[in-house]
Amino acid sequence: MATAAKRGRKAEQAAERPARERVFAVAADLFYRKGIRAVGVEEIVNEAGVAKISLYRSFKSKDDLIVAYLEQRNAEFWRQWDERFARVAEDPRALLEAIMDYLARRTTQAGYRGCPFINYAVEFPDPSHPGHRVVEANKREWRRRFTAITEALGAPKPKLLADSLLLVVEGSYAISQTLGGPKGPGGAIVAAARAMVDGQMRN
Repeated sequence: MATAAKRGRKAEQAAERPARERVFAVAADLFYRKGIRAVGVEEIVNEAGVAKISLYRSFKSKDDLIVAYLEQRNAEFWRQWDERFARVAEDPRALLEAIMDYLARRTTQAGYRGCPFINYAVEFPDPSHPGHRVVEANKREWRRRFTAITEALGAPKPKLLADSLLLVVEGSYAISQTLGGPKGPGGAIVAAARAMVDGQMRN
């Protein structure tokens, strides 16, 4: 009897895992495309093809689902960063050029919806909302990595240069939602970063 119950519970857990994955995948897609506040639990479960109870078995609330979404985006972003720029990781100038070139292409793509962390922060300005810790962690890591690059460059004021570069990045994310697309100003990020670096290195 106990063995049968255990097998039944294992089967139930196996059935729950795909449901959780479907819920999460649908929510992540809708949150990014439509905005987090615009997407309700009903829409998520309908799109995922699961009962509402399946969502609440995996996520205690919509806030928990939001945090999981942000955590996954953050982890995936840095994983892809490490893979994408591995070949130039030891050359700080080449690394910076590669980062800015990638951002120029990424933020000027048709239909680009911007930085998910900025999007979240605009929708949830209250710093007590649990998602803010994930967003702040993402931006602090940007700052840390840029500081490491500018220090490796031998910049006279590496922290100032790192912050300047981060401001340019954040600006490229923001302007992608107003004057975006291939003809927008987002592509200038490569030249802007290069000018910042060259300007400080000359001083």
